[in-house]
Amino acid sequence: MRIAAWCLAGVLAATIAVGCHKKDPRSAADAEEVTARTIYRGGTIVTVDDARPNAQAIAVRDGKIVAVGSEANVMRWRGDDTEVVDLQGRTMVPGFIDGHAHFFSFGAQAIGANLLAAPDGTVQTIDQLVEELKKFAEGPDVERTGWIFGIGYDDAVLEEGRHPTRDDLDKVSKEIPVIAVHISGHFSAVNSAGLEKIGYTASTKDPEGGVIRRRPKSREPNGVLEELAGIPVTLAVLTPATPENQTYFLTRAQEMATRFGYTTAQEGRAFAPNHAALVSFAEAGNLEIDVVSYIDYTNQEILESPWHSRNYRDRYRVGGVKITLDGSPQGRTAWRTKPYLLPPDGHGKDYAGYPAIPEDAMVGQVYATAFENGWQVLTHANGDAAIDQLIRTMRPAFDSYGPADRRPVLIHGQFVRQDQLDALAELGVMPSLFPMHTFYWGDWYEEIIGPDLAQQISPTRSAIDRGMLITSHTDAPVALPNLVNVMAATVNRTSRSGKVIGPEERLTPLEALKAVTLWGAYQHFEEETKGSIEVGKLADLVVLSDNPLTTEPMRIGEIRVIETIKGGKTVFRADSP
Repeated sequence: MRIAAWCLAGVLAATIAVGCHKKDPRSAADAEEVTARTIYRGGTIVTVDDARPNAQAIAVRDGKIVAVGSEANVMRWRGDDTEVVDLQGRTMVPGFIDGHAHFFSFGAQAIGANLLAAPDGTVQTIDQLVEELKKFAEGPDVERTGWIFGIGYDDAVLEEGRHPTRDDLDKVSKEIPVIAVHISGHFSAVNSAGLEKIGYTASTKDPEGGVIRRRPKSREPNGVLEELAGIPVTLAVLTPATPENQTYFLTRAQEMATRFGYTTAQEGRAFAPNHAALVSFAEAGNLEIDVVSYIDYTNQEILESPWHSRNYRDRYRVGGVKITLDGSPQGRTAWRTKPYLLPPDGHGKDYAGYPAIPEDAMVGQVYATAFENGWQVLTHANGDAAIDQLIRTMRPAFDSYGPADRRPVLIHGQFVRQDQLDALAELGVMPSLFPMHTFYWGDWYEEIIGPDLAQQISPTRSAIDRGMLITSHTDAPVALPNLVNVMAATVNRTSRSGKVIGPEERLTPLEALKAVTLWGAYQHFEEETKGSIEVGKLADLVVLSDNPLTTEPMRIGEIRVIETIKGGKTVFRADSP
């Protein structure tokens, strides 16, 4: 599966575009009348184009790139009203496109207590987690949801080596509901008031695909909620009820996205309420960047609406359907064929995680419907047992409806096996892998699955060597939506302790950049308009403090976003470049 960009070129066409030869749109008669709105020069311009990797300058008009090349040629587009921007030696790259994230939740991440560990936060103990939640409780935003909330704690990093419980969170408040969302998004912990509000008691049964953890020798909930016992609760809490608060959250989400260089963001698992909120936000003219949603398979009726399109309306569209087959590898709810070496509390030595949807027939029907209707389908699958389920249930749909340009995507695939990559390639599945895990949980994986298998997580090089295009992603708010850090992890694959996790799976800096630009555009069926700096494409651009292709690899993560430009318009500029 490779990008093929075919275009016919006449003998007079000028070689100024990415991937093909395009003619200067000005004729000799009007060459002096048609000018650029903006020209960028004076820095390094990385086009992400194999035919023209670098340029000295680019020109932008009406939100699109009209010239790429030498400064002398591009300056021919200068007119009296053209703004010439000096990049001051900085680096310009295409706008960032995350292969998988949850844009709607960026707002909650920006607003709530930051429960992340270093380097993204300061929470290393449960006492510190409690203090961060108390700080949020003193602020003005509790009333917007009625909950004290924070996002990003990690039991694999907390000194106590466990999740916070209702007793811990009762120290924050005994009257107001409190929720702490795990870094994976697949767990949450609530206080006693929170359990009362959602109605979980000793008599509440575990939902299918989820677990309500209990106090020792008791059925009484201890506050920790796994998978489908907690995910709907988290979504309900972090989805404000009023239009005013929805706008507030989405405005903060967009501010965070643009600060990290996003020009296209993904809402990777939309349900009816947050889809409706995004529609309202878009129709009000509030979106400054493009947002594409993938609708949870339980809300397939939304794919029959006009919002399901390859074209944006007010910068928003629905791209397809999302199905989730298992849980979190670091949380040990990912479904494996072999038991975890270190099972979670309350489980025996044969524990290997569990499926989110045990019935193959239900999963197969989702794929059959998607293939029949030409829908793009994204599948969350981390454990190899879940990926086996993907392969065996998608293959009948593939056989029935034949090959086509559907671009189904495997999301995460942390424990994907080499033989499974072969099968995925046969089915035309594009992997969106998660190499940030090598930093955040590489050391932890050595404990829970063993050092040999830990070296094989997120096998980016193995996929590319099979001719597969890949993307990488943040899964934010699992971590901050920092795609520069994703590039750093993809290139270096070092853990928190400095160990190299799977050196043979490293990518080059250019490949890592393509995985969050050009290949991200391809994943979303947008490679003709986005992903590279090319004549005719949208002027979706990012200015970086340094060049990721020439920066010492271990320092790529220090690169900062200086400016984000969407369709030729600056939507973020750093206060202190």
